Amino acid sequence: MIAVVSSSHYPDDERIYQKQICSLLSIGKNIVYYTKSSKNINLSKDKLVHINFDLKISIKTFFKKVFEDLVKRKSINHIQIHETELLPLFKIVKKDLKNIFTIYDVHEDMNALYRTFSKRSFIIKELAILKRNFEENLNLKFVDQIILANPPISNLNYENLNIPILILENYVEKKYIKKEIKTLKKPNMIYHGHLGPERGIEDLVMAMQGLVIQYSKIKLTLLGSFRTITFEKKIKNLIKKLSLEKNIQIINQVSYKDVWKILKKNSIGIIPFRKNPLTENCTPTKLFEMMASYHHIVATNLRPIKYFVSDSIYWAEPNNVNSLKNAILSAIESLDDNYKIIKNIELIKNKYNWDVIKSKYIKLFE
Repeated sequence: MIAVVSSSHYPDDERIYQKQICSLLSIGKNIVYYTKSSKNINLSKDKLVHINFDLKISIKTFFKKVFEDLVKRKSINHIQIHETELLPLFKIVKKDLKNIFTIYDVHEDMNALYRTFSKRSFIIKELAILKRNFEENLNLKFVDQIILANPPISNLNYENLNIPILILENYVEKKYIKKEIKTLKKPNMIYHGHLGPERGIEDLVMAMQGLVIQYSKIKLTLLGSFRTITFEKKIKNLIKKLSLEKNIQIINQVSYKDVWKILKKNSIGIIPFRKNPLTENCTPTKLFEMMASYHHIVATNLRPIKYFVSDSIYWAEPNNVNSLKNAILSAIESLDDNYKIIKNIELIKNKYNWDVIKSKYIKLFE
């Protein structure tokens, strides 16, 4: 039996449940899935036991409850975690349960996240990162396999450890790819994902001010949850100040399946990220989702995106509203030309899809 543990993701998370767990179930594996989430859903079904704990319980209590259940089952041979804070669980597991293979799935560059979001001084910030890395390293000796969601763009934190590393990108599943190329000719645009200043959302709204002068019926959908209430108020006030209420709609976060329905109603996908440690080290999953949705894609010139595509999207300079506006104009003016779309869809069908790489994941559990 395989145990999967997550302390901060939604139970039906796209990477953890939709791809990884469902892939293991498809080959007959038995799984017990532990989550700590405010989203109270039960995903239990044939060969899957899902146990969700209240988000409010402490991480120590979560450890205790998970371990108590693991001991009762006795047949666990693999355990995979999805958060750094769960690493101490491996120490307990390795001590009391024999012959268990431990897998640490690293979804994002945690140091880049901290450098982007922390408001502390540079020295304090770097000292905190050193402390975090030290504490992580203490528990990595109990890890048998590391999975990374992003190809290493800068120095790899785990490269000097004697632990196998598997790169398992957040590619889309083939079932979400349209069967035929049917593009939309209206300039309907979308950004989906976290809504925060580091993502260039303010730059995108500012760019819209110039775009509506030439295309009065242009539409932009911002799909996702705001990172802070303060930023939400700022963006909504900016939209009102620029009289863009008829051109920009904001939709709160929806289920993963519904995201695809909304994506396919748009013709242009925008990734307006600003340049910061997070966006320079983490690949946006939305890139592959937009490619699979037959979008003309506009993105800022950042290393993780350029790692996967080069001449099949419209590039803008990060932190530059005018450059972003001009790149969007180029995409609008090319709505009748499917060259870039065809190139992207071939990449998705042949290379950047979960069906191509999932065997690497399944092999870890053989």
